[in-house]
Order: sequence, then structure tokens, then C-alpha cells
Amino acid sequence: MPENVQLNALLFDMDGVLVDVSRSYRRAIEETVEHFTGRKIGENAIQRYKNYGGFEDDWKLTHAIITDTAMEVPISRVIEEFQDRYRGDDWDGFITEEPPLIDDRTLDTLNKSHVLGIVTGRPEEEAQWTLDHQNWTNYFPLLVAKEKQGDRQKPDAFPLEHSLTMLAAAGCPVEPDETVYVGDSVDDMAAAQAADMWRIGVVPPYVDADDHELLLNEHGAHVVIDDPNALPEALSSLGRHSTAQAAS
Repeated sequence: MPENVQLNALLFDMDGVLVDVSRSYRRAIEETVEHFTGRKIGENAIQRYKNYGGFEDDWKLTHAIITDTAMEVPISRVIEEFQDRYRGDDWDGFITEEPPLIDDRTLDTLNKSHVLGIVTGRPEEEAQWTLDHQNWTNYFPLLVAKEKQGDRQKPDAFPLEHSLTMLAAAGCPVEPDETVYVGDSVDDMAAAQAADMWRIGVVPPYVDADDHELLLNEHGAHVVIDDPNALPEALSSLGRHSTAQAAS
């Protein structure tokens, strides 16, 4: 990447980066698996699947866990049970239990010098509900959710490449080497690497910090942080990284 690159766009995954999903998505996985199998699974089991890669979609992850117990359940039934728990009857389910992991003051700081966007595997309606619930809509003019990705979700580079296409169409062209993707999973790092973007890994509060930092580094993170509020400093670190890389 070129020397003294200007980092103009900052794209975020949502789960585990902007909000804590240990009491929402993760809990919905656990309870849905138990509903069908009668077996309790723990957070470590879910994380092992996530660490394998290819499980950006929590519906498919839940179905895979159930299938691996030698049970055959249509994914439509899995989704129905999952959503009953996650969304609830009228947006009163586990989705309401997602505390923010980043402060508004940090978003204010980042928004001054970067266009901010979200690239997530969440359905758009759920992602938008969360943005509204957290009063973050004005921070994120770009949202690339599940419906805009088709069958090419992360770790495919398409969602991130598509985000730049959308920015260009909106009159805000940004090059990949001017873009940072912030994610918490191996799929996030793989997608950003394939898209030739800068990569910041986040260690969520509900995983083993040392193991996850190592995992993200192994999968291409340029910088790993355990608090999204450290992003301004992490971006400064990337600037130093780019200069050293160009000089070598």
C-alpha cells in the first residue's frame, strides 16, 4: 500500500464490534439448539464454529450445530424458532439486550475525518432497528446488510467491494487502500484482505482475549484492539504501519 495513505472510509461489522451480542444472537443460538436437541451448548462451542469460518449467518450456524447432532430439521423451522427469540413478538425479544460497545464520543471523533459505514450479515431490518435504537443512524450513511449480499456473504469480498460501489454512486468515491474494515471474526479479516482493505480486529468481551487476538492476527489483522473506543489510536497506528511498509 502507498506511503502516507489517507484513510477516508471506516467500515464496521456490527455484532461484537458495535454492540455486545452475548445476550441476543448468542443466546438465541443456544436456546434454539436446546429447543430442537434437548442439549445445552456453551459460548465456547459457538465460538469454535465461528472460528472455523463460513458462519457469518447465525441462522445457518444454528442449523449446522443442530445437524451435527444427527438431527434433521428444516432450516425454515430453525429460523422461525430463532426469530421468535431474537425479535420477539414486536421487537421485544433478545434484540433489546445489546449494549453498545462504542461510545458516541468515539463515533463523533471518527465521523469528523471518515465516512462511516456498516457491512453486516444481519438482515437490514434488524440492523436498522439497532441503529435507530442506539441513535446512531446519522453516523452511518452506508448500510450493507444481508439482503444486499445475496449468496456472497463474508468471507467473500463482495459485501465490502459492493460498499465502495455504493459510496461511489452516492458521490463519495473511496479506494480500497483508503478504507479500513473493523471486524471481530476470521471471516471479517478474510473478506477485508480479499478486498485489499486495511483490517482492524476487535476482541469482543465474551471470548478469550489472548486466543482471539492471536486468531485475528493469524487471519490478517493489521491491528487488534479489545475496545472499539481505542479506534482513533488504532487508526494512527495504521498510518505508521503504512509508512513503514512503503519504506521497506
